[in-house]
Amino acid sequence: MEKNGIIALVNKSPEFVDKHDRAGWLDLFSSNAVVEDPVGAGPNRKGKDIRNGKDALGRFYDIFIGPNKIKLDVHQDIVVANEMVREVSIHTTLPNGAITIVHSYLDYKIVEENGQLKIDMLRAHWDLGRNALAMVQNSGLKGIIGSTVQFGAIVKAQGVGRTIEYVGAMYKGIRKKGMKAADAFAAAVNASDEGVLARLFETGAAVHFPVGTEPTSPVDFLRGAGRDVKLEFEGLRSGGWFTSSAFSAREAVTDTHGAVFFEFSPKSRKMVNVRFFWNR
Repeated sequence: MEKNGIIALVNKSPEFVDKHDRAGWLDLFSSNAVVEDPVGAGPNRKGKDIRNGKDALGRFYDIFIGPNKIKLDVHQDIVVANEMVREVSIHTTLPNGAITIVHSYLDYKIVEENGQLKIDMLRAHWDLGRNALAMVQNSGLKGIIGSTVQFGAIVKAQGVGRTIEYVGAMYKGIRKKGMKAADAFAAAVNASDEGVLARLFETGAAVHFPVGTEPTSPVDFLRGAGRDVKLEFEGLRSGGWFTSSAFSAREAVTDTHGAVFFEFSPKSRKMVNVRFFWNR
């Protein structure tokens, strides 16, 4: 897929959000699209999970986009094949004036449907619990009232079961253990310690350094592309069974910057996939 076409498609999303164009925003997505926002809060499926005549993606718009004023500050875009990672700060003003700022990585997967590019999957990587607390701290009583009203809207539109699944993102998943494991990954790579690195992973796990090249086992990564690399992570955050971060990778004569996603097994809580993204 052509890089500029993918960026143009993704850029339409904040444009339609700003104009409160519900139909236009929903039309950006494929017929079977899934949005996880945030990751760990459960899927919102287009054309599925019908309730009161609206599908899950339409209800997501009505709860979190329609009533609010939303602006995006884009910090970087990375496109690899049919996937795009966008680092953003999302400024949301609720109807009562409460403000929340979410720092997130948006991971888009794009497909072609009926001759047009469409968003097939969107995963928004941010920490629901941390940002809910920050809104209350920053907006005080307005934040409490705004959160309460929004919670009521979720229950009314989604039902109790789906609301429980959504709120579960505040306390379920890998959370601080994932951030600690990511730091341990960087330390093991920087020290060329194969034993420590191997213990962080499930059997059969893969490292993509970067996405778009052949994935390798953690030990093969350390002996190959990761040899003599010095890693630094900044802004680690967890959502669901993922931990994400900005990264810098220093080699002998080059510095690389981008985003990295660690995926963990819910059973063992070990890494199953590490995906590095950067513009090449």
